Amino acid sequence: MTTTATTTTAQAGGQRSTPLLEVDGLTVRYETLRGDVRAIEDVSFAVGDGESLGLVGESGCGKSSVALSLLGLLPKNARVDAGEIRLQGQDLLRLPESQMRKHRWNDIAMVFQGAMNAWNPVYTIFTQIEEALTIHQRGSMTRSEARRRVGDLFELVGLDAQMMDRYPHELSGGMRQRAVIAMALSCDPKVIIADEPTTALDVIVQDRILRQLKRIQSELGMSIIYISHDIAVIAEVADRLAVMYAGGIAEIGASHTVFGHPRHPYSWSLLTSTPSIKGPLRTLSPLAGEPPDLHDPPAGCPFHPRCPMATDRCAAEKPPLELLSSDQASACWYADQVPDPREQEVLR
Repeated sequence: MTTTATTTTAQAGGQRSTPLLEVDGLTVRYETLRGDVRAIEDVSFAVGDGESLGLVGESGCGKSSVALSLLGLLPKNARVDAGEIRLQGQDLLRLPESQMRKHRWNDIAMVFQGAMNAWNPVYTIFTQIEEALTIHQRGSMTRSEARRRVGDLFELVGLDAQMMDRYPHELSGGMRQRAVIAMALSCDPKVIIADEPTTALDVIVQDRILRQLKRIQSELGMSIIYISHDIAVIAEVADRLAVMYAGGIAEIGASHTVFGHPRHPYSWSLLTSTPSIKGPLRTLSPLAGEPPDLHDPPAGCPFHPRCPMATDRCAAEKPPLELLSSDQASACWYADQVPDPREQEVLR
């Protein structure tokens, strides 16, 4: 994607400050026994200092691949074909691994999904966070200083400091997730990537975790990239939304704009297939079909085989991501015809 297109995606959603993180034309493929898979194709977005961006979409749309690209943790069979990832102007993709380690955790960290799997079961929580601190702070922190640091982090995420000496299995799912967040914050990163941070948690705990992250972001002034399949949840906490489909961005914009009136049929489908506890009771519109096989993606718009608005043009020509207004861009030939989700039939 060109710099002009990157500017377009940054503008969509009213990105106000100078970008802290810029992803420009990122294209990644995986080499498999069945052939190459284009997991990410021409993805561009920007995140300003203290801002939050939500990446949403179904499983397999490329969200986690984007996250791993930002950290330089793609698997061995992955290849970056094009693009740049600039953190404060420095292209992370051009750095050798020895230099990337200096940025990882210190400048950009990740809250991995599945809190139980994120912990080694035979070590205490403190021991594991201390290891991260010792490695990334170059051994400059004593054990007593590390304990004070972890205690402060636990207080920040709403945990009793005594919990640091427990083993992972002794904490509830919500506590383990808070401890994962504390570990991610341990080296004061500028950017946090939260990959499905509430997976396998009940809705009450999910709400608490997301509110905790939002409060921490406000207190520390850091930037957050939320990754989720649940557009309604992420719209509550992110300043902007980027809806991904088949490895690309289908729509990007301010959360309230995309959530209120999406301009891509896929965004509309995600919203209208999800029940809401707010507003009147409306009919649901199930999203038919499955995401495309990226070994052999369809021609034209990748969403056209499932799209209720598709025409012959959609099957033949792939639409570009175009700015529709000051805070919304969409990759759809018929973006102006996408209906308002609030016009769904109200159940009596």
